[in-house]
Amino acid sequence: MTLSTSISTLLLGTALLSASPLAAEPSSPKTAEVNTSQEKAKNKLRALVGTDIDFKLHPYSDDFFRLTLGNEHLLLSKDGNYLFSGRVIDVRNRVDHIAKIQQIVNQQRMADIPYQQLLTYPAQDEKYRITVFTDIDCPYCRKFHKELPALNQQGVTVHYVMIPRGRAGSPAYQKTAATLCAERPNQAMDAAMRSTPAPVENTECGHSLDTQVSLAQQFGFQSTPTILLPNGEAVPGYLPARELVARLTQGKL
Repeated sequence: MTLSTSISTLLLGTALLSASPLAAEPSSPKTAEVNTSQEKAKNKLRALVGTDIDFKLHPYSDDFFRLTLGNEHLLLSKDGNYLFSGRVIDVRNRVDHIAKIQQIVNQQRMADIPYQQLLTYPAQDEKYRITVFTDIDCPYCRKFHKELPALNQQGVTVHYVMIPRGRAGSPAYQKTAATLCAERPNQAMDAAMRSTPAPVENTECGHSLDTQVSLAQQFGFQSTPTILLPNGEAVPGYLPARELVARLTQGKL
């Protein structure tokens, strides 16, 4: 069963459940009843969608559980009757709860990023560190690459996670591997971003390209460039250095 089918099934099942004449579970003391409430909500979903869908429930707030389904995050009401996906806006506090959850999960995953294996453009006086999921054949990735000197000058270190437009063995993959295997990878990357990639003669150097592709999959990133900020927020698409630095320095992360 595909991820999109799983989500659709969950949404349909929960809609049917919320329309049925089931009373909401009564409120209970937080410490004594959290596990019981979570198990009841989980059982309601299982009864509707069966055992084929692998999901996890995590405590989130007094009213909701966080439902994890692959790389998707949803909110499930404590009584198991309501499931929320997409943008869930807290109007009073101006918080998008789904985005907040994704940000927290990203922060946790960032702890496992093997930065020492990544192509890095370090700032001499580092103030911030960002991770950019990029592709040497992507026009907006090339446009972003031109911003690196300005970012470095303003204290922003940039780590690159490479996502080639093709599977292992494809021309795009081989071209990316050759860039990482070059004697001077950063210079080879600069050349590749100017449409002059390194010759695909050397692609066997113990590079971490497969690890990087897997890392992008773990985060659920497919589009490039995607800029991962220190607080876990993912910014899809190109941002000029001026705007990016402003977001970092002003705390608008």
